[in-house]
Amino acid sequence: MAERETWIKIIARTGYASKTVIYILLGIIVVSSAWTSFSSESPSQQTVFTKILEQPFGRYMLMAVIAGMVCYSVWRWIQTFLNTEGLDMSETKDVVMRIFLFVSGILYIIGAYAAVKILMGQSSDSGQGGDSSESVASTLMQQSWGGYVVIALGVIVGVFAFVQFKHAYKADYMDKFVTSSMSSKEIHASKKAGQLGYAARGIVYSLIGAFFIQAGWTNDPDEAGGLKEAFQSIMEQPFGDWALMAIGVGIAMFGVFCGFEARYRQTEKQYSHA
Repeated sequence: MAERETWIKIIARTGYASKTVIYILLGIIVVSSAWTSFSSESPSQQTVFTKILEQPFGRYMLMAVIAGMVCYSVWRWIQTFLNTEGLDMSETKDVVMRIFLFVSGILYIIGAYAAVKILMGQSSDSGQGGDSSESVASTLMQQSWGGYVVIALGVIVGVFAFVQFKHAYKADYMDKFVTSSMSSKEIHASKKAGQLGYAARGIVYSLIGAFFIQAGWTNDPDEAGGLKEAFQSIMEQPFGDWALMAIGVGIAMFGVFCGFEARYRQTEKQYSHA
């Protein structure tokens, strides 16, 4: 049992460490993009992978990030099937959370696959900003019920955005930390980094959800969008460059928060109602 818990901890912490690298780099790229008004950058997860690959020993660094993303996916599935979060399966919200954990694992595997394609020198469709979102919407809209599904996806993303804002406001994520092992400064820093990071994610996901709802409502897949479109939308607002810089800082802070998770996140199973 102790050996299994040790391996689970290693897998979880490796996954969070990978997220630390991805989010900090993405935040830096977003800030740089705002500074240059998107003259040379198109911020996305794939942009981060490409930047890593361009560094000295970049291939090895990207391989480490890919391994970390796979570990994070495995951790999400461990959370799902072993119920490490102690979710009460008689509660609807906990059932939804368990489904979200499983889907999150799938999404990170997809991200890891995109990174592998870049590592192998292949282009990634999702690296073209919102093209992947548009292709998903376009594929769904080929069906008679597709528009409703796209709207539903937008609503789901919107709910996810609301959860990000809730975390930013309540800082309830601190319940998942082993605070007894943290100094008061580390507790304060992780709380503030999490609040800034979740707030930035909430804004970005709110826009992405709105894009999908608009696409489904107008039956126009070109209205769907991902990270690139969300960042561009922010940039187009009054004082958009400053707003986007703030979002970039928030995203980088989420990376810092993930670093604290890699060190202090609780991974042992607490209780189970499965």
